[in-house]
Amino acid sequence: MGKRRTWLRRKVVGWCSPFTAPVPPGVRGPLVALQHERLLASLPLLCLLIAANAVAMAIAVVGDLPVWQQLAPPTIIITACLIIMGRFRMRPQAHNSAAALRHLRCAPLVTVPLGLVAGLWCVNAFVETEKYYCMTAPVFIGIAALVSSTCLLAVPRAAIGGMMATTLPIVVKMSLYHNLGVRAMAAMIVLITVMQAKVVLDKFEETATMLTLQLRLNRLAASDPLTGLDNRLAFDAALRKELDRAAEVLIAVSDLDGFKAANDDYGHHAGDAILTEVARRLRAQAPGALSIARLGGDEFALLLPAGSNLPRAEEQLAQARAAVARPYQCEGHTLQIGMSLGLALSVADGTDPQQLLRRADERLYADKAARKGTPAPRTMRFG
Repeated sequence: MGKRRTWLRRKVVGWCSPFTAPVPPGVRGPLVALQHERLLASLPLLCLLIAANAVAMAIAVVGDLPVWQQLAPPTIIITACLIIMGRFRMRPQAHNSAAALRHLRCAPLVTVPLGLVAGLWCVNAFVETEKYYCMTAPVFIGIAALVSSTCLLAVPRAAIGGMMATTLPIVVKMSLYHNLGVRAMAAMIVLITVMQAKVVLDKFEETATMLTLQLRLNRLAASDPLTGLDNRLAFDAALRKELDRAAEVLIAVSDLDGFKAANDDYGHHAGDAILTEVARRLRAQAPGALSIARLGGDEFALLLPAGSNLPRAEEQLAQARAAVARPYQCEGHTLQIGMSLGLALSVADGTDPQQLLRRADERLYADKAARKGTPAPRTMRFG
């Protein structure tokens, strides 16, 4: 029984998912936020459309149905629209992606039942109204279903589920009708619904593709193509973000001792291999870094949280320096590369990004001068 409930829960959650196509993990958050924003933008028009259509259809079939059949469906539909409007007007924005995802998952649970109510109401009106205007109900409901799906492009499962729940009872009833023209209209409703469903799915896939490409472009713009580390722009942005929120950070600017000689003696291929390996070692030894960047050439920079974390940050830098100093194997040659470091600490050395970087550079040059001819790592100092 427990397994069946788990299976059923997964099926319901999967059906309510806002994703109708595979979405890369890195795109899920931005896609949910964008789809949620689009849904909120379309909700006022959508609720107004559905409520107005319910009123119009109720007026169109007045006198042909029992009173409860005339009043119950439009009352359910209009009340649902008012509740949705009131809820989203009081809480127009989701606080995080999890809340936005919950809102999107709720959409099919609303559209499918409402669509079914409208579809069954339409079938009843189609059967009970006078022959000369029996097509009024299908026309009203069909238009509403198709236009609603356009407003619900942001939640494709809700759009398609609502369309199918609305039009299926109508199509089944009309296809069983003896009149060939009515059957032809049922076939047209099916074709238009399928076409609209394809539009909804294509729009979703287009949005997911656009965000995927945008994410890749943003990553390319913020990363070093050789090592995959952050570039200078990304490092500066991370530093500025931390300083803007008054966080204490430790900046470490470094360059490689002996890299130029290795690059000149063994070629750029060896140089690129060394830089890539240095990046790997820095990542491994400084997992708590807010940013690890290649600023250019053989110059690297690390941004680490300070404050109470300062001893841990200094320990990670010492481990990184020792790791970089380990030998490198390149085409049968063993190469020895060292790393000079210059540190700057906010707030002690200032709170301006350029001031901190200048201070770190000054200490880098001092450390490099002190290390010349000394292969063993030296103790890092702030002064």
